Amino acid sequence: MSKNYMYNMCNRLKIILLILFILPLLNGCRIDESSYELTNYKGKSVNTFEKKTKTELVEESNGVYKLEGALQLIAPKGDITSIMVLDGGKNYKIFGVEIGMDKTEAENKIKEFYGVETNKTLESDKNSVTYTYKNTDSELYISYDIDTHKVTGMSYYYFKPDKQQVTEDTTAGELIALIGDIRVYYNEVMVYLKSAQETYETEYGKDIWNVDIFGDGKTFGEHIKDEVIKQITQIKIIRDKAEQLGIALTEEEMADAVSYAAEHFAGLSDADIDRYLVSRELLEQVYSENLLAEKVFETLTIDVDTNVSDYESRQITVQHILIYGTEPDDEGNRKPLSFEEREKAYQKAVSLLERARSGEDFYSLAEANSEDEVIEYTFGRGTGPEEFSDTFEQAAFNLKTGEISDIITTDYGWHIIYCVTDFNEDATTEVKEKIIEDRRTKLFAELYEQWFADYDVVINSEVWDAISLGD
Repeated sequence: MSKNYMYNMCNRLKIILLILFILPLLNGCRIDESSYELTNYKGKSVNTFEKKTKTELVEESNGVYKLEGALQLIAPKGDITSIMVLDGGKNYKIFGVEIGMDKTEAENKIKEFYGVETNKTLESDKNSVTYTYKNTDSELYISYDIDTHKVTGMSYYYFKPDKQQVTEDTTAGELIALIGDIRVYYNEVMVYLKSAQETYETEYGKDIWNVDIFGDGKTFGEHIKDEVIKQITQIKIIRDKAEQLGIALTEEEMADAVSYAAEHFAGLSDADIDRYLVSRELLEQVYSENLLAEKVFETLTIDVDTNVSDYESRQITVQHILIYGTEPDDEGNRKPLSFEEREKAYQKAVSLLERARSGEDFYSLAEANSEDEVIEYTFGRGTGPEEFSDTFEQAAFNLKTGEISDIITTDYGWHIIYCVTDFNEDATTEVKEKIIEDRRTKLFAELYEQWFADYDVVINSEVWDAISLGD
């Protein structure tokens, strides 16, 4: 594999895992399909519902809110405990079921959450049959038209659990890690691992996991597992510190996490749900913790120094013509052309410089004559094309917009440089933003290093080592 390939892989390894779950959550401001999934609002405030769906409810009586002809919400203490979807509420869904949906399709969706119905009630005056579904924390009633077998109405009731009765989940699989007093189980680890697996296999294929990409005797799969356990450790420690610092998600941010968890869960196969012990509640936890980690980062680094000088960030854009005065030998090293060939090549460069200065379009001239595949470069100080050495960069920075250089000599041959702009504003702004972001990342890394010192991390090696991404 080429050095560039390995370099890109290293960068992706560092970047993808850090943003694997966070980026989707940043799109929460838009109204998408998941905003109309009403179960996302169980236990949430009416205000959150109105913000997410861009609607305005009318309070008919104490704790009863309506969207005329479409919805009725009951929120006796400000939190939604009951939702009724009327015939006009065709944009709204409960567990993916919507008004007008065929009975067979609706039952398939409901089965995922409740199994089969517990009761059926015939309502002859409405020409419908109402099916009742129940579990430990909710009840669902769906009415179907007798003739068309379409959904005509839905009611959902949520029983808020007593926090004192919440016990440790015994269906989470084996204990994988202890991070201080925080327990991490098999199912949570697999959420991260499977997401990483899908990301890398999409780009590099399923054979990537057993390859020793970095030449250190470890497979790529082992590297990813190391990074995943580090990421989970970071998330747990940051979550713990957030509580101490008084940083928490708002109701709207929690609604985002719940929404994306529901979307994620809906995309899982039954086989994966059973095999990896995944629940929607687990995914809500994973998404909310990642969003909280992002919020802690933003909160604690918001005051970082944002002053970046133009000298440090200035980007220029140049075009160039390269005429080779050397050629690669069998080992890839460049050696001079023969005297006659060099003289001929140099004279070609001189002729092209004269044509460029006479007013010919530089890009067209370069496109027709340059022996470099790349014609245009944008870069800052210290980041010019490495293969052309500092000579090329210095000559480029000495030019003003519209100027053409003399013939510049590098190990490759002779260059003619045209300055498209000596201050690329958009590129300079991007670099400034990156410099500021790098400062924030450095500051947060220093904070995290201090936090990490307070936690003992213990891994269940026997179970962890047995997990293989290559299977």
